[in-house]
Amino acid sequence: MKKLTAGLRIILIMGCCGAMAIFSSTISKSPILPIFAAELGATGAQIGVIASMSTIPGILISYIAGDLADRYGYKTILICSLLIFASAPFLYLLIKEPWQLGTVRFYHGFATAAFGPVAMATIAAFSGKNTGQNLSIYSSATMVGRAFAPTVGGAAYDLGGYRAVYLIAGTAGLLALGLVFWFFRKPGEEEDKSAAVINKSEIENVSFFRRLWGLLSYKPLLIVGTLQACTYFANGAFEMLLPLYAKQLEMPPSIIGMLLSVQLVGVILLKPFFGRASDSFGRIPTMITGFMVCACSFFLLSAIKSTLVLAPLIVVYGLGFALITASTNALAADVAKAGSIGASLGILSTLMDVGQTFGPPVIGGVSDAYSYSAGIAVLGAVLAIAALACYLWRKALLPDSANPNSN
Repeated sequence: MKKLTAGLRIILIMGCCGAMAIFSSTISKSPILPIFAAELGATGAQIGVIASMSTIPGILISYIAGDLADRYGYKTILICSLLIFASAPFLYLLIKEPWQLGTVRFYHGFATAAFGPVAMATIAAFSGKNTGQNLSIYSSATMVGRAFAPTVGGAAYDLGGYRAVYLIAGTAGLLALGLVFWFFRKPGEEEDKSAAVINKSEIENVSFFRRLWGLLSYKPLLIVGTLQACTYFANGAFEMLLPLYAKQLEMPPSIIGMLLSVQLVGVILLKPFFGRASDSFGRIPTMITGFMVCACSFFLLSAIKSTLVLAPLIVVYGLGFALITASTNALAADVAKAGSIGASLGILSTLMDVGQTFGPPVIGGVSDAYSYSAGIAVLGAVLAIAALACYLWRKALLPDSANPNSN
C-alpha cells in the first residue's frame, strides 16, 4: 500500500480532529446550554451572558495561539487546545450555580480559539499550491461535526439528561486528543519538526508585541481580515434576523430549520470545490463572486417579501458565503510573512469573531428602528461594499502573489 504523503496525512488527521472537536464543542451548547442554564435558575439576561462567554477567548487569544505555534511548533498548541476540548465537558457535570456555568463556558472557549487557527496553519504550511482546496476540506469536516451535534445532543438529552450530553461531548474530545497524540507519536515526527524549524528560524528574535504590531500594520493581512470581519458581521446578523423575518412572513420554524440544514449540506459538499476554484482561478475573483452573490441575495430578500423566494435565496446565500470563506483563509496564508502563518490566521480568526460579535446588535438596532427588510438590505450593502473594496484593493492583496509566503 502506498504511503500517504505528509501533507495528505495532516489534512486527514486535522479534518477528523476538527470534526470531533467541533462536534464536542457544539453539542455542549446546542440545544442543551439554555435548558441547563434555566434549570440552574439563570434569568434570561444571565443565559445570554453565559452563551456569549465562550466567544470572548476567540478575541483574546487566537493571535497568541498562532504566534506560539509559529515559535514552538504546531504540535504543542494543538495538544494544549485539545486537552481543553477533552476536559471541559466533564466540568459541566460538577456545576451547581449559573456563574459556574459561565466560568466553564469561558474555559471551553479557549479550545476553539486556539485550535482553529493553528489547525488551519498546520494544513496551510504543507499544502503548497492547494491551500484553498485543503483548507476548505478541513472546514467542511468541521461543519459535519457542527451539523450532527444538535441532533445527537437533543436525542441524548431526551434519553439521559444533560449528563449524557456532556459525557458524549467529553468522549468526542478525548478521541480528538488521542488522534493527535497518535499522529505525533514519535518524538521526531517529520511534520512537527519541519514546522518548528521553519518557524523558529524566522521569528525567534522578534518580541511578541513587535511582531503583533508588524502583522497588524501589514496591509494585505489587514485587508483580508477586514473582509473576513464584514463576511461574519453579515452572517452573524442574518442568522439572528432570519427566524424573525420568516416568522413575519408566516413561514413555520420547522421549514426554516429544514432549509438551513439543506443549505449546510450544500456548503459541506461544495466548499472543497470552491476552494479548488480559488486555487485555480485566483482568490480575488472567487471572493468578489461570493460577495456579489450574497449581496444580491440580501437585496432580493429585502425587496421581495414572499416565502416562495425565501427558500431558494437562503440556499444561494449559503453558496455565496462558502465562496468567500473558501478564499479568505487561503489568501491570509498566501500573504502571510515567512514564519507567520499561525499568527496571521490567528489575527484573521480574531477579526472574524469581532465581526460576528458586532453584527447582531448593530443590525438588530437597524431592524428595531426601521424593519427586518431594512436590516437585511443593510447587510446587502455591507457585502456589496466589500466586493468593491476587494476589487479596488486587489493589487495590495497580492504582493508577489506568485510566491505565497514570500514576504
